[in-house]
Amino acid sequence: MREAAPSNLEESILAFGRSWYKYGGGSEEDIYVQFGLSARSYFERLAVLLDGPAASGKEEPTLHTMRAVCATRLR
Repeated sequence: MREAAPSNLEESILAFGRSWYKYGGGSEEDIYVQFGLSARSYFERLAVLLDGPAASGKEEPTLHTMRAVCATRLR
């Protein structure tokens, strides 16, 4: 069975995460303006995407650090 390609929203969430992970993941305001989501909802979605097929082929050290940012922001 073929896995579905990531949606534009999923791609946008991952791209935002890649842009901001070095800075703690972005501000709550930036996340809300970009996605219309609370920071918690954004990081929950990002965490799921980082463990799924949408993140396959990405550099593992980057993914590991992005997962750590998600965990910190979800505490």
